[in-house]
Amino acid sequence: MSETIQLADNFIGLDDRHKLESFGGHTISLGRATRWHWSKDDKGGDVFMIYRGGAHEFLACEIHRDRVKDIFYAKDTAGHQLASGNLEHALAELERYFIRIHNESPDSPA
Repeated sequence: MSETIQLADNFIGLDDRHKLESFGGHTISLGRATRWHWSKDDKGGDVFMIYRGGAHEFLACEIHRDRVKDIFYAKDTAGHQLASGNLEHALAELERYFIRIHNESPDSPA
């Protein structure tokens, strides 16, 4: 008899983890962030965090997944929603967010 395993409500699979880590690396390479980090929320779900600020580093955003609704969503440090939808859409919205907070031209090469 097999055992049923309950995954956290916002479990993030391996392929999506790779996409998030790639986005984090991309953001760092452009000087928009200083590091990324995986964490768990209070329910044991995965949270991808992006930090910025050098010596006085602070959390720039968190990316979560709602498995029931099958969407990803990103929040800033104040808890305001920055993006929601499938992962690619959420990452595209976050790209625009980082461009805006760094006062870059939307047409600048990434």
